[in-house]
Amino acid sequence: MRHENDHARDRDHDSEDQPVFIRQRYGTRWVYNHRNPAGLALIMIVPIIAIAALLLMTRGASR
Repeated sequence: MRHENDHARDRDHDSEDQPVFIRQRYGTRWVYNHRNPAGLALIMIVPIIAIAALLLMTRGASR
């Protein structure tokens, strides 16, 4: 399925062939690719781990 908003370089690949990281459209940053299953899992798991780590750090600092 092709979307008119997608980059031309992203349209030619199936989700299995997509890289985990892709270059951001505007700029030089690399971001997780939501079309790759591993990239999508990282997008969903990393914020949960970060929030848990912050909560553990604030809990330990109050002692």
